[in-house]
Amino acid sequence: MSEPVSGIDAASRRLRIVNSVVRSVVHRPGSRIGPRVQGNVQLLLIHAGTMVVHVDDRDPYAVPAGQMCILLPGHTEVIGFTEGAETRQTLVRGDLEELTPQMNRWLEAVRPTRPLSSALTYMAREALITEQTRLTAQGALVDALATALLWRFIAEFENLPAALPAPIEDARLFIHRNVQNDINLTAISAAARVSPEHLVRLFREHMDTTPMRYLWDRRVTHGIELLTSSGLPVGSIAACSGFKTSFHFARKVKEATGLSPTALRACNWSQQSTDANDRPRPLLDARNAESRTAARPRSE
Repeated sequence: MSEPVSGIDAASRRLRIVNSVVRSVVHRPGSRIGPRVQGNVQLLLIHAGTMVVHVDDRDPYAVPAGQMCILLPGHTEVIGFTEGAETRQTLVRGDLEELTPQMNRWLEAVRPTRPLSSALTYMAREALITEQTRLTAQGALVDALATALLWRFIAEFENLPAALPAPIEDARLFIHRNVQNDINLTAISAAARVSPEHLVRLFREHMDTTPMRYLWDRRVTHGIELLTSSGLPVGSIAACSGFKTSFHFARKVKEATGLSPTALRACNWSQQSTDANDRPRPLLDARNAESRTAARPRSE
């Protein structure tokens, strides 16, 4: 059964989530929520375990690890969590603003779950880190990330034929979840359920890179994001970005941006504070670092 076409128009494009809250939540095995009437929109990304959702008098549906679920306001819900293991999830909730009747009908009709893509996982993780580090801009940044997550959910349903092959999405998701861990091509291909050789061919064909190059580019980008958005020490950022030494991290940051980590941070922060009307060049370089470094050969 095909999904309904959303028919996004100028009015529906103003849809956004406000008063957003992002949390990492762990539910005990066999626990239950509800019955309750949902008061806002909730986007739930399941990382471990399974939850079973009952909405109104409809048939219940399961949301296992590796999937995302959307819950819409105005419905009576009962949510149960399976026995035997905890259910870990990222919860993004808020109020829907500028929801047109047309978009509301589409959201009500669309299947409420979909597999977690690397993009959905990345957006939710960034929203969670934003709240944890309190870099929320009085909530505006969290609202923007929550809104982007909702629109990504909508866009992926609209463009299912254009989606990347499942092994690539599985591999990217595994990489994004394990960017700080010591993983190799064998582990990545196992997560994608294909041979290492086949995964390399898929990445070259569809992304013009390799899985390991993608991993290192992601590590560099993750580190640059932390440098420009947090006050964590450089050594801590290197470790949580998957680098074994600060020297290796510094070398890769300089290759990507032309600046050392401390110079990148100092330049970025000084430009933001002295001229709010100019976009800081190092931050722009950081956002483009992944695409630029992917073009260079890798020894890792």
